[in-house]
Amino acid sequence: MALNIVRLMPPLWFACALLLCGGAALAQAEPQAIGTVPPATAERLFASGFECNEAGYRDGEIPNDELVDAPNRIPNGWEVTYNGETPIVDSARIHYAKSCEGSAHVERIAGIDSVVIKARDLEWSSAPGKPFDVALYQQVNVVSGTAYSLSGWMLTLCGGSNTKPRNDCPDGYYMAKMLGVDPTGGVDMNAESVQWVENRRNFVEPDGVTRVGWQNLRLGVTAQAPTITVFARIHSPFQWHGNHGFIDALSLVQAPTATLTATTPVTGSVAVTLSWGGDLGPDIPLIPNSAHRLLFDIQYWHDANGRWRDVVGDVEAGETVFHAACPGSLYRFRVLPRAEQPVGSSGAWPNQRYPGVWSEPIDVFVPAPEVEAVAPAEPVDAQSFLPFVAAQRTC
Repeated sequence: MALNIVRLMPPLWFACALLLCGGAALAQAEPQAIGTVPPATAERLFASGFECNEAGYRDGEIPNDELVDAPNRIPNGWEVTYNGETPIVDSARIHYAKSCEGSAHVERIAGIDSVVIKARDLEWSSAPGKPFDVALYQQVNVVSGTAYSLSGWMLTLCGGSNTKPRNDCPDGYYMAKMLGVDPTGGVDMNAESVQWVENRRNFVEPDGVTRVGWQNLRLGVTAQAPTITVFARIHSPFQWHGNHGFIDALSLVQAPTATLTATTPVTGSVAVTLSWGGDLGPDIPLIPNSAHRLLFDIQYWHDANGRWRDVVGDVEAGETVFHAACPGSLYRFRVLPRAEQPVGSSGAWPNQRYPGVWSEPIDVFVPAPEVEAVAPAEPVDAQSFLPFVAAQRTC
């Protein structure tokens, strides 16, 4: 019985060997940039909460809006990039409460502040709510070849919040909330190397009453360089009054990892035993009040289907038996780890979800059953004919 194994483990063993074993050797060699290997931490982003009373904001450019004569405020530690003209970018606390110490209703998911992005000519002109496409970005030192997980929160209001019905976004209109990572460390949000996740849900349901509110976006990416770039982007492609959005509580950690094994069936069997497990990684356990636990999704591929299909999902470490519907052919299996807090738990807030990355597929050939001897056919006048019923099974 053959055993196929694929592992997604962070490439930290080399760094550990240097730190634990190489004192004399390092003294004789050229200085090594050991300090560039980031240590475990509960958060790898600077100013991930966009708080005006912590890292603060700096002046940016003045938006092209006749009623705006003050510069944008850009969160320290972050840069701004955009397609077209820049909209209004500001500290939500300062924008609505007039100062960081001011009191007013401010949309945020944590702390006292968030970043607000508003369309130009928002409500005063005859053509309000100019389209915009803007992103905050930050470059982060990482270990190339290691998987990282980005989680964050956004809120978009297509049509504003003071209309009746609220958020009267026309059919087909939307504002896109987007999180992205360039694993090569580039700063062009339009580059093909950037991996994105997108959410287009509005602040409320189409009834204008049922609140949707803040949405969590997350993705896992494997670093391809010593630096990766994190993007938090809001794309409002349609001109419509009231369009604005908020970004808050971004989090970047080393991603959870997974191990998957699959046993090749013996001749005459179509049963593939799949076993999986994993690890939260070094960062997630350091998050204050974390109640994260590991969950896994397992999928399979067969060429006859042309897509990945679920075996099991949202499960803890364990094993299952997969029965191949099409013996005599090749199957592939993969696993995705996820770190999530149970619903209703009193864990870390906000409730970030941290996905890993899909494993490299395991190839398993399921042998065809042995051909049995065929009995001689009966005489035609002794045969009984039954209607043929086609039973098409998916592979």
